[in-house]
Amino acid sequence: MSTRLVLGSRALLCASALALLALQGCSGSNDTSKAQASQAAPSGDPLPVGVATEHTRLANAAVLKELDFSDKAAYAAAQKGFIARLDDPKILGKDGNYMSEKGVVYDASKLDFLNNAAEAPPTANPSLWRQAQINNVQGLYKIAERIYQFRGYDITNLTLIEGKTGWILVDPNISPNVAAAGLKLANEKLGARPVKAILITHSHGDHFGGMLGVTTLEDIKAGKVQVIVPEAFMEEAVSEQLYTGNIIDRRSGFSYGFNLPTGPAGTITNGLGVPAAQDIVTLAPPTQVVSRTGQKLTVDGLDVVFQMAPHTEAPAEMLFYFPQLKALCLAEDGNQLMHNLYSIRGTKVRDARVWAQTLNTALEMFGADAQMAFSPHTWPVYGNESIRTFLGKQRDMYKYINDQSLRLANNGYDAVEISNMIKLPPSLDKEFYNRGYYGALKHNARAVYDFYLGYFNGNPAELDPLPRIDAARLYVEAMGGIDNVLKLGRKAFDAGDYRWTAQLVNHAVYADPENKAARELQAAALEQMGFQAESATWRGFYLTAAMELRQYGGERRHTRPIIDPATIPVPMAVDYLAALVDPAKAQGKAIRVGLALGKQKYTLRLENSVLNLGQPFPGEKLDASYTLDQATFGRIVKAQAKAADEAKSGALKADGNAAALDDIVAVFSMPSTDFPLVWPNKP
Repeated sequence: MSTRLVLGSRALLCASALALLALQGCSGSNDTSKAQASQAAPSGDPLPVGVATEHTRLANAAVLKELDFSDKAAYAAAQKGFIARLDDPKILGKDGNYMSEKGVVYDASKLDFLNNAAEAPPTANPSLWRQAQINNVQGLYKIAERIYQFRGYDITNLTLIEGKTGWILVDPNISPNVAAAGLKLANEKLGARPVKAILITHSHGDHFGGMLGVTTLEDIKAGKVQVIVPEAFMEEAVSEQLYTGNIIDRRSGFSYGFNLPTGPAGTITNGLGVPAAQDIVTLAPPTQVVSRTGQKLTVDGLDVVFQMAPHTEAPAEMLFYFPQLKALCLAEDGNQLMHNLYSIRGTKVRDARVWAQTLNTALEMFGADAQMAFSPHTWPVYGNESIRTFLGKQRDMYKYINDQSLRLANNGYDAVEISNMIKLPPSLDKEFYNRGYYGALKHNARAVYDFYLGYFNGNPAELDPLPRIDAARLYVEAMGGIDNVLKLGRKAFDAGDYRWTAQLVNHAVYADPENKAARELQAAALEQMGFQAESATWRGFYLTAAMELRQYGGERRHTRPIIDPATIPVPMAVDYLAALVDPAKAQGKAIRVGLALGKQKYTLRLENSVLNLGQPFPGEKLDASYTLDQATFGRIVKAQAKAADEAKSGALKADGNAAALDDIVAVFSMPSTDFPLVWPNKP
């Protein structure tokens, strides 16, 4: 797949930061509910493929006794206020602006299997299945007086609020085509209104990607539409994916099950909502930046009170309250699930203490009056008492994880030990909205340890470990050879100990990735762990890993992050480019060039195999000086044009060695996009 980004003329955005988000949650179309062919195991007995073992059946059945599945309040809350759904479950792209084949941006019918099954199949954790069913409620809903949501057609909800003269929109999906379909349905059913304002809760692309499906750059520039964002929104929309976009993109394919078939043995939900629409991601420049808690704005006749929430679920985030409507938007800090303190696709660790404090502040500022709380994911909370209980228990969940992880760490336990020891108290654990459908208690506890203490557990035996391949070969040798490892692994598998099977057989896979029996046994263990997982992201990782192990040597679908230095500030572009420097190519090179881009003047220095950008030094000797615009700079550093040729054509002015910038570009090396995650990478 590929992702195209439509940018506003003032939008300083890195497209790779959005390419990842445009793909989150997308999946294939084949139903995997039927048993697939078995594979031979080392013992000669067949290994299950695509079906649950008896151990998995029993584990999932036990979940039904652990939680109160007779409680249908969430189903009723999700369905409350239904108005209409789209006549056609397929949303099509327009004018070629979509990512998917055949122009289908989203097909709601692919998840019909969720509604056709009264009970969870043995290939899915019943708690996660319940979440998937509720997330799959589709259509336009009235959630309060003058407030509506369009849900079930994208990972993010489109919220529409009746202002004095038009619509105030909140987080218009990841997809322009889905957002346009939702706005069209609302105008048809509720009366046509112009869009007057768009409020963006935070800096993740699934919350702003559909902007240009509901408005135009021209209307924004003309002042017809306000775009209101939290402080640091534009910078954070770029930087979170700028430096590690390639590895995060690859790992996201696992986390969200991009390549898994949709069905009871494949993708069922991402936890937050239905799979994301396959579409381009757009961004328009903001017209208003909110910077402080308590700040008030009047937006199309409605008062809005803001609460800043930086460094919670996103680096730039805000909650807000509509006092006339008694409606509270919780952004992505209050959800019908346990969120991530660390996203296993790869992110900076989030501060659980600050997250809990943010929810406490929301409770103190708005808890006395709010009658409805909504989020851009999942479904609303209705009634003041329910809102206060919800906020209090979500607050206490994150604070408990923070406090108890620290208590155990201060007693000498490491991150892995803590993750296996920590348990939420029943008063928190039994609430469905505190279950780990997106985050997970185990990896969130490890995140707290890492946030405060880093990766090292204090045991010097683990300070300088052998690389995975070297260690695997020695482990296999110590255990009597690969056949014996597989024998022990199969014994653990037959006993239903899939965690130990995976940990043990992983050594065999890394010692000899060509060993088909090792890959198949590892795949079988990971698949069963996926079938048992309550976390959608854990399920995605387990099932995708199993799929790739079975398809060893086959094509792995992956989208290279599209980073365009022409669309982001030069200092950020150079930060990105610096991580592409190949030390072998740069060895012994010392190049300094001056850059004049309008009023901005820099010196770009390649020395010691390091690329730096700084201010010019008086009298500094330069190999070349260039006067050029950012578009030309972008073409050159992307190797789409030569500086020397651009100088000859007049696209830039060069003094000195016109090819000096080309010599810097020559040391860049683009990363691989299909490297393995579950067997050895190439040396």
